Amino acid sequence: PPSHEGEPRLSLLFQSFVANQRIRALLAEAMADAPIRADEFAVYSLVLVTGPITPTDMARILGMPLTTLSDYTRTMVERGHARRRPNPGDHRSYLLELTRQGVAAHDGAYPRFVRAKVPLDRSTEALGGDLAEIEAAVRLLGLAAERTLGQLVEGVDGPPPRSG
Repeated sequence: PPSHEGEPRLSLLFQSFVANQRIRALLAEAMADAPIRADEFAVYSLVLVTGPITPTDMARILGMPLTTLSDYTRTMVERGHARRRPNPGDHRSYLLELTRQGVAAHDGAYPRFVRAKVPLDRSTEALGGDLAEIEAAVRLLGLAAERTLGQLVEGVDGPPPRSG
């Protein structure tokens, strides 16, 4: 795979950190004039695609703590972009859904998101990447990180670290 000349070859965690920094910068630039931020766009997209969803399910899918997610949902509701409705399956919880204003905010941000997504897809393919394989690898990495975090929280030691 291509790399920048002179860059050290470091761990997958390091490469993921670097990719995350570059993707955040790309999205921030492409979505600078969008009605919602790039991170908010991801949350709105999930609610739009799933329909009414519990905060617990949202946090699990997005890979974020419930407390962080509650900041997003509170902001969405305060803006009039989402509403809470009772969860018929669990009266202690609620379902979140986008309002018309929330859908409009998402729709207003979508062309700016595409301004980053389409050229990134093209660049990935031009560098020899297969989008489907990369998406599968990123999903696998996310699942592996979730599993490893669970093991660390539970106090389960993994294999000893390798040198290098």
